[in-house]
Amino acid sequence: MGFWSTVGSCVSSAVSMVSSAVSSIGSSLGTLANTVLKVAGPWIGPISQIVSAVAQLLGVFKKEDDPEELGAKAMQSDKKPEDFGSSAEYIEHLRNEVTLDKEKFEEAGKVERAARLAIGTGIAMRGINENKGFDVPVETWLAMAKLGLEGKAQEVDRLLEAFKDGKLEDFAQYVDGKLDIKTEKEVGDTLVEMYQALEPDVSIDEIEDKVMKMEVGDIEPKDK
Repeated sequence: MGFWSTVGSCVSSAVSMVSSAVSSIGSSLGTLANTVLKVAGPWIGPISQIVSAVAQLLGVFKKEDDPEELGAKAMQSDKKPEDFGSSAEYIEHLRNEVTLDKEKFEEAGKVERAARLAIGTGIAMRGINENKGFDVPVETWLAMAKLGLEGKAQEVDRLLEAFKDGKLEDFAQYVDGKLDIKTEKEVGDTLVEMYQALEPDVSIDEIEDKVMKMEVGDIEPKDK
């Protein structure tokens, strides 16, 4: 398995490290980072890629922003997200006012890398939530990773918009194959409608087949 898919074996240690950094990163970011680890530890690599790509699409991140580096800077900083008026201001602080300890960064072991990637991914998630005006559950990002949507920021953004009215949890459960028949049909119909708008040149049969195959269930991350 790829490096990040082995994170599951060190989740408890990474959670402890994040918790010990709360004085630097703040309780809300710490809670979110630990939720990422607990809910989706083995998937943190692809989730981070997807979240970062959407953050770039929305202008939350710049192209050069790396979530692991931002997570490391957050752990070094003497200021928390709560010290700023927005996530954008906090990210600017990390970008421009915190100098990365490159030697420590490069020598870090798996536990520390997992902790700082979870923190950096949490920073991006908070920024996306503020930009969108609604919260995206970690389980929804996990569903995006299970579908292999790395590099498909526009598609992910459309999915978030399609299910933003309290239906993001239903989307995640659809991917896991855990919905009742009625709700499953409702989610499936929403997906078909969304993909028809996103891919107007694709036939309805192909779209319906794609939507059916989005019920992937409980799968393991691919090697990266």
